[in-house]
Amino acid sequence: MTDRTTEETTRIRWLKATVIGLGVVFVGLAVLLLVLIMTGGPKRTVSTAATPRAVTVEDLEFTIPRNSRVAEVFATGNRIILRVRLADGTERLYALDGETLKPLGSITVKVEK
Repeated sequence: MTDRTTEETTRIRWLKATVIGLGVVFVGLAVLLLVLIMTGGPKRTVSTAATPRAVTVEDLEFTIPRNSRVAEVFATGNRIILRVRLADGTERLYALDGETLKPLGSITVKVEK
């Protein structure tokens, strides 16, 4: 009968240790969740690719058609987009490389009549 009692005592000790360990883990996770909620979560850092770099441009000439004007300039990623309103009312988008400022291409937007 003593063997059975010591075996049950050992099992109860393991059960107590497991319950205490799980309780500590639960309390730790609850504290971590509370801290994350209070501080607003992990801070995101800006990647180095998004930081602007200085580009030296000595002579840049970009010709647009006669009697047209630049309506808007957009910067997206590594591209610069010029929206040019032509004399006949259509619009043309010019794409420039963001680092070298060389023209990449253009697209004309016409309104159906």
